[in-house]
Amino acid sequence: MVTTLGGMHCALAYGVMWYYCPDFDTTPPDWVVMLAGYCAFAYYTLDCMDGKQARRTGSSSPLGQLFDHGFDCICTLFFVATFSSYLEIGGTHWYNMLQTSLQFAFFMAQWEEYHTLVLPHNAGKWCGVTEVNYASALGAICVSLIDREAFFQKSMEDTLAPLGLTGGVVKDMELRHFLLCGWGGMSLILMGLSLQRTLCHPRIAGDDMDASEIRFNRINALSKLASPFLLCVAAFIVPPEFIRTRYLSVVLGCALSLLTKKMIVFSMAKMPYAIIQTDIIPFIFAAIWIRYDTRLTKEGGDFVLGALSIWYAYRLLRWVNVAINQICAKLGIYCFRLKKRDD
Repeated sequence: MVTTLGGMHCALAYGVMWYYCPDFDTTPPDWVVMLAGYCAFAYYTLDCMDGKQARRTGSSSPLGQLFDHGFDCICTLFFVATFSSYLEIGGTHWYNMLQTSLQFAFFMAQWEEYHTLVLPHNAGKWCGVTEVNYASALGAICVSLIDREAFFQKSMEDTLAPLGLTGGVVKDMELRHFLLCGWGGMSLILMGLSLQRTLCHPRIAGDDMDASEIRFNRINALSKLASPFLLCVAAFIVPPEFIRTRYLSVVLGCALSLLTKKMIVFSMAKMPYAIIQTDIIPFIFAAIWIRYDTRLTKEGGDFVLGALSIWYAYRLLRWVNVAINQICAKLGIYCFRLKKRDD
């Protein structure tokens, strides 16, 4: 229940942001950005509390892990929407880079746990999930107090001028794009560290394994990244100026969230995770269709992605509902009650 309450904060801010900034190409009102900052703070505080509450009440279970990490997964859409709205990057590949890097990095964390039984929470002693989430919340609150368009869209030359710096090769780049490049670089580093930890882990490359076994284990582990990687590639196939960014965001977000939730559940259940997940096929075909069919109008492309948004939202909710019911039946528990089931 604590986890769900936190997720509801994200849903509230996401809905308000959608109303005032439907395609991330106009800056929302100050109070909306302030609300997003508060909801991010409340969400992560409750997200940190749910595990402690479960242990205090003796109700820790795989269902709690699915709720916890499952909400974390879908709530990445809220963070992407918040950043994209005040940076005004809708209708560009900058948006695709932001969403795919965040969601693919989140998938890789679950992928790492699937293979190593350890979920990464930080990179070093001073940069972890807690610091990033609270910094995001504080950042949103701070930028709600300034002229966001004037601040983020000025050139690096103008940004660095008060410091006596010229900006060098990036002097003509806008501040928002420079910050996104920094985010992309940080995401690549985090994903590289995840790869290194996983491929060198004793369960993948143990001292007692020969070279052929290690090679097989590494190829098998890497193959699990194929489906989310193909989804991310498909997002860049779609011409960003040809469709509504929000529709692309929802389709991609729900599809990647579905794959991630499967990885979470299959990791807990010690089940094999298929290399090619069939849920990626509709979006990949749609992306190719929108890109290469010259007869398709912008309205037609929006209709295709709008229909896929509904389909992937249904698939996500349906799969999660089935998984929750099966976990509850297996463990003899209720979804939102502490009391054990009698049946």
